[in-house]
Amino acid sequence: MPDFKSNQNSFFTISRTSEIIGVQSHVLRFWEKKFSSINPKKSLSGRRFYSSNDIETLLKIKKLLYEDGFTIKGAVSIIDKNNKQNVENVDEAKNMKLQKSINLIQQGLNLIKKNID
Repeated sequence: MPDFKSNQNSFFTISRTSEIIGVQSHVLRFWEKKFSSINPKKSLSGRRFYSSNDIETLLKIKKLLYEDGFTIKGAVSIIDKNNKQNVENVDEAKNMKLQKSINLIQQGLNLIKKNID
């Protein structure tokens, strides 16, 4: 089974990625065109390098298409919806951290004002 999880910060060539996913490399190139969330890094010569996050997304896509019977359009819709929810969750977490930081700054300013007066 995939050994990419042990290498969270690693990148894999298209041939290695196709072995992990279990599809041919031309399928991965096709999926790149259809799914905006798949963005392998490319070298100056155009060689693709997939991150572990790309591979996780590719495995989800393969499951949706091959096991669950979704069309490309249906799978794109599901993947995009999941990505939107993930972005919203990240934004919400950032907003909470910012609000906590603002509160701490306000408390610090209040303490400074009390010490000055």
